[in-house]
Amino acid sequence: MAGEQHGRYYAQELAVDQNANVREQIQSALDEGERHEWHLVGVSDVMADHGVILFWDTERPSFGISHRQ
Repeated sequence: MAGEQHGRYYAQELAVDQNANVREQIQSALDEGERHEWHLVGVSDVMADHGVILFWDTERPSFGISHRQ
């Protein structure tokens, strides 16, 4: 995840190992996004047989604060 070039939005392919705990694998990816202070904006099951795509907004939150002058 880290070190890849992308714009504001990042599509993370999350291939899960069906022989391991799937929920823990997904939670691990969500926790990693949280460490980056990214916000999950969508999930696609287009890879339903072996994973999902997580769509992240990588811009730091402004919480409605505008820095425009």
